[in-house]
Amino acid sequence: MGTDDADYVLTVALDWEDLDAPYTRDITRRQLGELLLQLDDMAGDTSERTSQ
Repeated sequence: MGTDDADYVLTVALDWEDLDAPYTRDITRRQLGELLLQLDDMAGDTSERTSQ
């Protein structure tokens, strides 16, 4: 995949024991990148709060 593949659509699936069925969403690679950055920021905030 090249640099122009930010709009490539992929399926993200989340599944764990308490779900009746997997949670799936089709998103672009760009959206996935933004989501991962937000999760990273949230993890950093949580880490800062728990270390104080």
